[in-house]
Amino acid sequence: MSHSLHVVGMLRTPQLRSALAEVCTDMNGTRFDLRVAPLEQIATGSTLPSSDLLMVEVDPKSDSDMGMLRDLIARQHSHTAIVATTADATLDDVRKLMRLGVMDVIPQPVQRGDVFAALETAAKLRKGMAPASGTKGRLVSVLKGGGGVGATTVAVQTGCCLAQALQKGGQEACLLDLDVQGGTVALYLDLSDRVGLADLVDLPERLDADLLQGAMTRHDSGLSVVAAPRDVMPLESFTPDFMRRLTEVARSRFTVVLADLPPAWSLWSFEALRQSDEVLLVTQMTVPGVRQARRQLDTLKAEGLDDLPIKVVLNRFEKRWGGTFNMKEVEKALGRKIDFTVANDYRTVSEALDQGLSISDVRKRSKAFKSVTKISDALVSAGSRADGRLEPQLASVSAR
Repeated sequence: MSHSLHVVGMLRTPQLRSALAEVCTDMNGTRFDLRVAPLEQIATGSTLPSSDLLMVEVDPKSDSDMGMLRDLIARQHSHTAIVATTADATLDDVRKLMRLGVMDVIPQPVQRGDVFAALETAAKLRKGMAPASGTKGRLVSVLKGGGGVGATTVAVQTGCCLAQALQKGGQEACLLDLDVQGGTVALYLDLSDRVGLADLVDLPERLDADLLQGAMTRHDSGLSVVAAPRDVMPLESFTPDFMRRLTEVARSRFTVVLADLPPAWSLWSFEALRQSDEVLLVTQMTVPGVRQARRQLDTLKAEGLDDLPIKVVLNRFEKRWGGTFNMKEVEKALGRKIDFTVANDYRTVSEALDQGLSISDVRKRSKAFKSVTKISDALVSAGSRADGRLEPQLASVSAR
């Protein structure tokens, strides 16, 4: 957002006004005019101040509120993005509001990342930016080469790095936590998991961009996340058709889509891999890690998926003599080269995970950040497996 935005908030309570004022400090020069003015008051035809974004508190379960909001949207200037904020909204409520014409829905209690996402929407509207029709983002699946190898950490930090870089070109990245029996993406990013994948699987026939957006939570890095279910779900709860639809909708909305796959194989996880433009197989330089990674590669071959563009990521890598084996021996055991290594920077990575931060916000000059940057840069510059894919527009994140 290169030019400062003007935001007007019409809220029902002083408590929400205070909460928003606290969250909305230091947002790239954005001017906030937060008022206690119920929807009933502003729906009477009174003139509202000109703004880039109008934030309105609304109850989507109230027919009266929805009617007044519809009238308000109808009389607003086309350059003004209207955002609703509401408490305890269900996905049906979010969908209803989006259908009515609001640009975004901010749940309460209000989070800084959600407000920032709304500001980006307003900035794009002011610039006349819109997603190109018929384009698709790239799908990158993250496959675990054994338990405890840090695949989710690699997915999370690569996602943050991608998001920070892509947003400079007005593009976005998302991360789908598909580990339905033990996903930790939301935990690692200190995000709420009150909505997520479980909400989408209940409505497969209605899954579209609006519903997907309502099931997402946004991190301060700009990364949008679909959290894994709070409660363990059977793998059979999901189907290949659902996974195909989910990845299709996500790619229509985001430039790069990361999918953190579960450790157990299923028909739908194979489907996610079939749809992928690239696969990151994450392992580490231990005997169990290398053996498990080889088993994954053998499984892919047995399923006819050995032609996928697979990149091997060696996590927690330490370049030293005297270890159990060296890089060449690992490559020989796997039958392919190591494409990326992520430095064993325990202090930086642990601090980032404990605080729900990108490692760039913890220690930008760290070896771990440099390692993840190389993966991020390679993903956005790689070719696609299909025509019509959305090409990322960014400078290397390392040049930020």
